[in-house]
Amino acid sequence: MPEQLTPREAEVLRLLAWGYTRKDMAERLGIGERTVEFHQRSGMRRLGMATRRELVAFAVTSGWMLIPP
Repeated sequence: MPEQLTPREAEVLRLLAWGYTRKDMAERLGIGERTVEFHQRSGMRRLGMATRRELVAFAVTSGWMLIPP
């Protein structure tokens, strides 16, 4: 997990990289979709990423995708 992320941001971004929808993440984590969106935006901003594609590329090249959701 990248050190600058909160545990929740890391969890949301990992699920996003694995292809989960916002609705699926909200149900899995027991939080609202707007909260998922907040954590997603906050985490991507901390990592300096603007798109889901950048996030997935980072997750694959860093080995972060090896951690199952």
